[in-house]
Amino acid sequence: MKTKASINLFGPRVLLALIIVLIEVMFINSLASAGMEFILSSVVVTIAVLIQLRFAIRPTSGSPADIVVFIFSWLFLDLAPKLQLISMPQRLINTSTIAVDRVALTNLICALFMIAFTLLYEFLSRRAEQPQPARPAAADSQQEFTWAAVALTLVICVIVVGLAAPGAYHSVENAVAATPTSLVIKRFLLFVPSATLLILLNETVRSGRKVLFSRVCVLLLLLLLVMITVNPYTEKRNAIGPVYIALLMVLFQNWFASRTRRLLLLVSSMVLIFPAITIFTHNHTQTIGNVSLSQFSDQIADHYFSINYDSWANIYTAVEIVKVHSMQWGHQLMGSLLFFVPSSLWSSKPLATGIFLADYLIANYSMWFTNLSAPLIAEGYLDFGPGGVVLYAAALAWFVVFLNRLALRRDNYLAFPMATYAAVFLMIVLRGSLMIALGFAAAAFLAFCFASALLSMKVGVRHRLARLFGARPVMVA
Repeated sequence: MKTKASINLFGPRVLLALIIVLIEVMFINSLASAGMEFILSSVVVTIAVLIQLRFAIRPTSGSPADIVVFIFSWLFLDLAPKLQLISMPQRLINTSTIAVDRVALTNLICALFMIAFTLLYEFLSRRAEQPQPARPAAADSQQEFTWAAVALTLVICVIVVGLAAPGAYHSVENAVAATPTSLVIKRFLLFVPSATLLILLNETVRSGRKVLFSRVCVLLLLLLLVMITVNPYTEKRNAIGPVYIALLMVLFQNWFASRTRRLLLLVSSMVLIFPAITIFTHNHTQTIGNVSLSQFSDQIADHYFSINYDSWANIYTAVEIVKVHSMQWGHQLMGSLLFFVPSSLWSSKPLATGIFLADYLIANYSMWFTNLSAPLIAEGYLDFGPGGVVLYAAALAWFVVFLNRLALRRDNYLAFPMATYAAVFLMIVLRGSLMIALGFAAAAFLAFCFASALLSMKVGVRHRLARLFGARPVMVA
């Protein structure tokens, strides 16, 4: 007989639900005079977040992607905009002025995205969990990497870091503008050590063999290379977080198989740790010895009022642009999918959606720079209206299910670390712009494939076979 699982009244999801409800009560109490449609639309968002928390974080998911989607919905579409509206009721964080009817419509669009994702994710997950045909036993085993292939890959990583890292540090110190060449170097070449460490660490954990001192030394050297290339001095949080969270989840993958532990790790990272480390990522002269606990707490408290949490405000601006200038009918999507085509060859290539929104705000409001986010919801609404929001939610649900299935594969040591990294990186895709996120994602994917190809080389196998056959007696006719 099947019995219902008991609900843990003190579990993290129940506590999160209480926090979400309490913030909504505080919001309604503070802005009750703003209008009934304003309040009701806010309640709809809260209900959508609670539904996503209850039904769109599955205990059987292979990757933490569904948790990342929930955290984005909660922090960027519910918590941050409510705190900002309470603090600045007349102006948004992106300098746009407030219209009650547009606020209500923006809230409804955000709720539509969350509900559509939850329903489609539940449907696709149930289909993916149906029994699959049995695979041959040989397909469930993965041959371990040879020492020669590991040594060759390590040498290549050392050479790459030695040649490319000085240029990356120089570009930070001299505020050099990003170019296609620098992006290839930073997002592909300098990511190879991170991809190599994740794959090799997964092979070490899952192979079940005795961990030798030489393997520990290789892993520590790769970690040193990663710390040289991915740190608060050279990178922003969106590049640092996916690497180090993925390392933790690969190293302790059995422990983090629990949904509760994943949720605690990701919530604490994105709610507390990421805001705190902006002290270093946004001030390269800052050292940890000069930072007090009060500075960390102030940084976390002020973080949700910064331009880093402009996602809801930029969805609001996308709604305004569609109302004034109509939909783009796929123009922005085409630019995102063909991000690799240079503007010199495509004269009418669209700007990244964040820049597109910023140009509108500069022309009509008081915005002064173009480095803005453009959430996936804004991308969909700008191109196709409410239908685009549902379409992008469906694509997101399919991709999350794909990552879950990829993470559960055991026939390739590349699958789990790449799925885990992609799941955390999904926060960048959700926050946008899509064009920039796809460029970064493509570079990281190529780095994973390159590292996997190097590690999978059968270097040294021929010599072992020769010794094996040489030990056998040879019959002479």
